Amino acid sequence: MMKFLIVLCFSWISWAQAQSVEKHHSGDTIQWKNYILNNNQWGQFKIKKGTYSQTIFTSDSIVGWRWTVPQKSYGVLGYPMLSLGVSPWGDLSQLPAPNFYKNLKNLQEFEVEYDTDLLTTKGKYNLAFDFWLHDQPKVGFESITAEIMIWEDYQKFKPFGKKKGILFTSDGNYEIYIGDLYKKELQKGWKYIAFVRQQKRTKGKLNLMPFIHYILKQPDITKAIYLSSFEFGTEVLNASGQLKLFNYDVKIQ
Repeated sequence: MMKFLIVLCFSWISWAQAQSVEKHHSGDTIQWKNYILNNNQWGQFKIKKGTYSQTIFTSDSIVGWRWTVPQKSYGVLGYPMLSLGVSPWGDLSQLPAPNFYKNLKNLQEFEVEYDTDLLTTKGKYNLAFDFWLHDQPKVGFESITAEIMIWEDYQKFKPFGKKKGILFTSDGNYEIYIGDLYKKELQKGWKYIAFVRQQKRTKGKLNLMPFIHYILKQPDITKAIYLSSFEFGTEVLNASGQLKLFNYDVKIQ
């Protein structure tokens, strides 16, 4: 069950004693098993007043992150995350050959298991998978065609787009939201699809093949079959919090 912090004073001290690596700057990364832990603070430019801090850390058996936001903040500030695959933000002109991670049409298995302890104040956030699709085997910023999110937990936060129905799976039911997202700061847009879980959770197993089958049937993104990066993290808005990840395992082939 989700636990709420009543005040903004978190008990970091006991955690710090067990940590072996800790990084604080935007874009810092730590290798953990087969994954990259990324201190992604892509929206920090939105902060006009106050201090926004975000830290990633690892120990022998766990990874995690913690973040503190100003009392008044708007929009997504960051997405501390674990990633697998290839960065979707590369420059295509610098890529001499195809570099995609997986082709959706060739997938036979795509499952993930995770177990977290998540604490937050009473504000907006989500706990979500995020993955990027491209319309050519050279995956980079210019070839981004679609962003897919699967929200497992969230608070006071609604996804972009319009509700298009419900996807029923053996692991739970997910409301579907679809929209055309455009980022002014990047001068770039893409199709956005969010699957929002109806029964929130912070641990479990998820078979992603039903989501992949749904995506492959969407007429607007029929060419978006090249997967670059598969990510798991928390979108940071106006809730401060901390997350410990005890177990994380992705099976994809």
